[in-house]
Amino acid sequence: MTALRSIVFLLILTCVLTNANVIDKSKVLIDEAVSYLSDAFSSSSPIIQAETITDCGRTSDILQIHYIELHPDPPQKGKELTIDAAGFLSETVDKGSYVDVVVKLGLIRLLQKRYDLCDEVTQVGKECPLDGYQTLHHTLDLPKEIPPGRYSVDVNAFTPDHRKIGCLKVMVTFRP
Repeated sequence: MTALRSIVFLLILTCVLTNANVIDKSKVLIDEAVSYLSDAFSSSSPIIQAETITDCGRTSDILQIHYIELHPDPPQKGKELTIDAAGFLSETVDKGSYVDVVVKLGLIRLLQKRYDLCDEVTQVGKECPLDGYQTLHHTLDLPKEIPPGRYSVDVNAFTPDHRKIGCLKVMVTFRP
């Protein structure tokens, strides 16, 4: 359950600080990432370098992604996982905001839980209220005891008055 909590925690943080759209990785060069950041507020196309995360949000969501990277991608059990991300919150995200998370192993629902968003972000040195440009650099160790299988995770974040902050879908397969 600790492994599942670590994965869910990472996904919550990703949803809070990013809202990912998958694009063709072959079109994105690492050197362009630096120049992209300087134009982040004028660009409408995010840089996504994560195969396992897809956007399920809308352009009207409060959170818009600028970039997201997972290392390694896809994540591997028994190894360190690092996430680097940045995004822009068009409105203040304050206390009372929440994240709904559903984790499945195949068709079996392992977890369906609501998390207090502001409580979760304190674990990476952030605090509510959050607004404007946000970055995330977080590393965690994935236990080698994660059971093999195809996991799907749906993460939806909302304001206290139930407006959509952002949404992520994650698919990852852990092999034996």
